[in-house]
Amino acid sequence: MFFLILISPVAIVRAESFVITLTTNKLYYYLDETVYVYGNLTLDDAQINDGLVGLELENPKGQSILVRTVATGDISNKSWFVEVLSAIPSDQYGNPKDSFKRGTLSFFNVSVKNNDIENQPISVSVNTYDSSNSPIGLSIFTSVAYANETTTIIISVSIPTTATLGMANIYANVYSLTPKYGGKPFGPEKSNQFLITDSTGSSSYPTQQPPLLNGNINLSFHLAPTSTASISPFKIFASSMYDGWTAINSTIFYVKVPGDANSDFVVNAGDLGLLGLAWFSYPGSPNWNPNCDFNNDSIVNAGDLSILGRFWGYRP
Repeated sequence: MFFLILISPVAIVRAESFVITLTTNKLYYYLDETVYVYGNLTLDDAQINDGLVGLELENPKGQSILVRTVATGDISNKSWFVEVLSAIPSDQYGNPKDSFKRGTLSFFNVSVKNNDIENQPISVSVNTYDSSNSPIGLSIFTSVAYANETTTIIISVSIPTTATLGMANIYANVYSLTPKYGGKPFGPEKSNQFLITDSTGSSSYPTQQPPLLNGNINLSFHLAPTSTASISPFKIFASSMYDGWTAINSTIFYVKVPGDANSDFVVNAGDLGLLGLAWFSYPGSPNWNPNCDFNNDSIVNAGDLSILGRFWGYRP
């Protein structure tokens, strides 16, 4: 018997890999600290420098408090199927307005353009930050963007009575669904500013410079003293779409209470007792307790006592 073996050239095709990496610069934060989120968007191990990544932050109560879109590089020459054209502070009727008082509703006139030939279901998010770079409000509106039309939406966002006075920022974005549900950003975010006022006037907040981090995904935000501290984690969801490729990822971090030396998420006499035992100690001292060094200056002294006093009586 004879066997005929036909050998032909075979092309080996390597599947490309579209990946989001995501992390924070620390796993544990105190209230009143700044969280730095960073990572990479890569295709086949090469950085993508003209992509978009959607980020959504969920607190331990399961509430979304931040939705942002980060560009991984220069996107000025790109076109988008759906995009936010503008986000203008306004009254409830859409008339421009440049300031809002604490404890009231703010309104924003958001215009979204669908450049596609098909209708697109969209989720439009409006995120407000006060002058301390703390997320203070988020509203998400679900609608349909009709083909080749501009949709105008007036979205309201509450301004808490604890918001820092001064110049605030608004960030408006459009998604297929928000990142928590695997949705992808359609286009880059639009930003604007407005003033948060009160009868007592305005106050300023020192500007914090973000550290130099590796990666093409970078975002920072401040944890206001009124944020939620819990034994459960905060969750950050990330999503992206690029040339037909899609990717998702997530990471977590925890928030502790300044002054909580025994990690029971309550600031009371138990913490004051531990602070007293560690008083005037530093690394290497027999009574050194790093959990009492609330300001991370490597000594337990009046600065740490002041922080404990500031958060005295705190409960989640």
